[in-house]
Amino acid sequence: MENGQNWNEWIRENSDPKDAHTKLEALDDITVLDLSSKSYAGCYCSSMLAEFGAEVIRVEPPEGDFIRTCTPYGMLHKGEGLNYLTEGRNKSHITLNLREPEGREILKALVAQADILIETFLPGVMDDWGIGYEQLKEINPRLIFASITANGQFGPLSRSRMPDYDNIAQARSGIQAATGEVMPDGSTVDDCPFAVPTKAGPWIGWAQPATFMATGILAALHWREVSGEGQALDVSTHEAYAKFDDNCPVWYHGAGAVAKQFGSLDKGAWLYCFSPTKDGAVFLGGLRLEMWQAFADMMGMWDEWGAADWKDLTIFTEEEMQLKWSPLVFAETQKYTNQELVNMSIEYGKSGRLAPIAPVVAPVCTPLETMEDQNWLDRGLFTPVQDPVYGEVVVAQAQHKMTETPIRTKWVCRPVGYDNEHIYLKYFGYGPSRLDELKKANLV
Repeated sequence: MENGQNWNEWIRENSDPKDAHTKLEALDDITVLDLSSKSYAGCYCSSMLAEFGAEVIRVEPPEGDFIRTCTPYGMLHKGEGLNYLTEGRNKSHITLNLREPEGREILKALVAQADILIETFLPGVMDDWGIGYEQLKEINPRLIFASITANGQFGPLSRSRMPDYDNIAQARSGIQAATGEVMPDGSTVDDCPFAVPTKAGPWIGWAQPATFMATGILAALHWREVSGEGQALDVSTHEAYAKFDDNCPVWYHGAGAVAKQFGSLDKGAWLYCFSPTKDGAVFLGGLRLEMWQAFADMMGMWDEWGAADWKDLTIFTEEEMQLKWSPLVFAETQKYTNQELVNMSIEYGKSGRLAPIAPVVAPVCTPLETMEDQNWLDRGLFTPVQDPVYGEVVVAQAQHKMTETPIRTKWVCRPVGYDNEHIYLKYFGYGPSRLDELKKANLV
């Protein structure tokens, strides 16, 4: 390290997000057309590229994309839905009516100058419009054509008219069936209406395939540097989210076992669960036998639970054993607050019977507690963005810390068609009168 700096000082100085604006952008010579329609996945994917400096041109219909209206309890900020405020960042926004032949001709002229096109229409729609990959690669052989759809571009369900919704991806993935509280043997939903699958809180069924697509696009850009050729990319949201099914496919293939609801417990590990407390809940981790023993000791149950005689952790991972032990664990943690349990773990690691071994205890934080966490504030995750249109807005940012080409949020969003004048002038030389003609023809 320079001048006697330690690693912590050096890496902060060289990758602190507050200095990102002084450095180069990795994708600043890349132009992206985001044609995604009614899909958070497309927006999320192009946001990732925009953060790395790509010029992303978000192409919406004249009335704006439906995804702008999705927001908690109908809340709007200066006319914008809160969900779109988080995924409109760093993009130029134009309008173009692709349902009209002249609008498609304008798009073709844009494609000739672009590197990447992201679209989320039903499979075959863009091809029917004459602007599918086969047609557009004749105009631009280096084009990377990225399609994100519910069921993919081929397969029995590819022509389904079912829209691509995040919760459909969650439902069809196989993952959600194994979430939710345990259904007692012999019981039904009528007896236990709480024992139903639980959806993931955020739109992870869209965000995760979007991340896969962004990674694929970067790989395609590298291949284009090698070969000079573009290509078509196909990501199915259902397929992508099913990738997170963990060990379930292998478990079924090898043992014929089908994962089922198991509450906050984990089929492959013990102690590994969320546990209730006086003021909320904590995560408990004790993935080694001695950590599980340390938890018993920390809770004053060493003798009562016979922890000294435990020899094999694997028996505790069995379903029957987890269902036996989890109520006992929960009864103990409910005697304390989140912070008391965290402090107990820290102190046990210093002076407990098995120190420095200690169980892992982490409080389940509310969104407010996370936003006020000094570690994330220090690392720039929730630094407010001063947006010229929307004012001061807090969006999660700077997830990549990089010494040479860090990501950054330059603005959070744009209203519908905000950049029409700039983009149409830059790429076509269209002035105000031509734009006025296009607007009167319902093309922009």
